[in-house]
Amino acid sequence: MISLFIDTSTSNVSISVIKDNKILSYINKETPNMHSVYTTKFVKDALDEAKIDANDVDNIMVVNGPGSFTGVRIGVTIAKTYGYLIKKDLTLLSSLKDLAISANCNDVVMSVIPANKSMYYVGIYDKEYNDIEEEKCMKKEDVLFLCNKYNPYIVSISTSVIGSYKVNKQEIDPLKIVEYYLNKEKVSYHKALPNYLKQPQAVEAKND
Repeated sequence: MISLFIDTSTSNVSISVIKDNKILSYINKETPNMHSVYTTKFVKDALDEAKIDANDVDNIMVVNGPGSFTGVRIGVTIAKTYGYLIKKDLTLLSSLKDLAISANCNDVVMSVIPANKSMYYVGIYDKEYNDIEEEKCMKKEDVLFLCNKYNPYIVSISTSVIGSYKVNKQEIDPLKIVEYYLNKEKVSYHKALPNYLKQPQAVEAKND
């Protein structure tokens, strides 16, 4: 079973090819504002490094958000195009849940990704990675309310603090993520959509 993992939801482009629970290739490079230039190239590079023909991929797994508006859109579009070409449906991944899975925590875990200066994308999960609270974009005071309520282990894409709570930097683990999603429901490449959780700032400003 060969899986292709695609994540363009942050300033990094992360591509991995995994076969039978073994990483054959993994590219994780920071490409701020250049995802449209590098993502397709990195997919090809990862397949070449793994010595896998593009048509032999069984699972296309793509992070569809939340995160960078442009990055998410690019990743989903590339995954949909690939799915169309090789006639494979897609597995859609949550960037928030991916952080929780990578943390491998045996307790309540909260994933927090900054949306802007005052808002955060937030997901909170039990030890089986089931949603305790629906993933949302929320204000800092709402994040602190959940922290006080659940006292979770908190992870993000960088180290920081929210109130008095430490936020731990967590690198994604494609192997754990692919293993978790391997038997999850897939979505037709025609119907796969980004999950922004909030409108882009340009749209919000227009609607104000």
